[in-house]
Amino acid sequence: MNIKQNNLIKSLKVQPLIVVIRLENDFFNIPSKRDRLLLNINNLYNFGIKHIEIGWDSNPEWVNLVSEVKNNFQSLNVGAASINSKQSLHSILKLDLNYSMSPSFNKEIHIKAIEYNQLVIPGISNIENFKKAVNLGYKIIKIFPASKLGIEFLKKLQDLKEIDVFFIAAGGMKSSDLKEWLRNGYNALAIGKELNNHVTDRDLKIWLKNFKKNDSK
Repeated sequence: MNIKQNNLIKSLKVQPLIVVIRLENDFFNIPSKRDRLLLNINNLYNFGIKHIEIGWDSNPEWVNLVSEVKNNFQSLNVGAASINSKQSLHSILKLDLNYSMSPSFNKEIHIKAIEYNQLVIPGISNIENFKKAVNLGYKIIKIFPASKLGIEFLKKLQDLKEIDVFFIAAGGMKSSDLKEWLRNGYNALAIGKELNNHVTDRDLKIWLKNFKKNDSK
């Protein structure tokens, strides 16, 4: 797991953004929605997005969908969101994903994930679970829901002076938040439903352009 953590941290330092895609309830019943999703992912890729997470679904076809995305977009770092049950954990093992995330801290699930060498980044909303996650060896933590916990919660965690932790803000994040939240201590942001239809909005386009410009200096 440590290798996967280090690789993801390194990748997110290059571009500190994850776009989270959640599937609609009837997604697997309407073929055109699959085509639209692949088109949207292609557009995100063309705009320079490097990390995409696809929300887990209990439909057996979900594994094939993620596998297709991985094969079609090999330059993308593809992960899975909402891994918080044994069923969801077992379904991603065959995909050998570089990373996945959970909305909360579930010690049993995280211990199993570590045994399988599967990186399931815990979602943390309080100091107690943060300490438990660190004790399990996590060096990358998702703060969720970040929009409600705010920047002050991050400062409380940083004051604990635990190991050097890489923090991802997730939950209610908007592309317009990127500059401020990164400037105030978060290492990366995950943007989901606030990015309507998984299409780059004006703020995201500006951020990507400026980030690419600064990165090339």
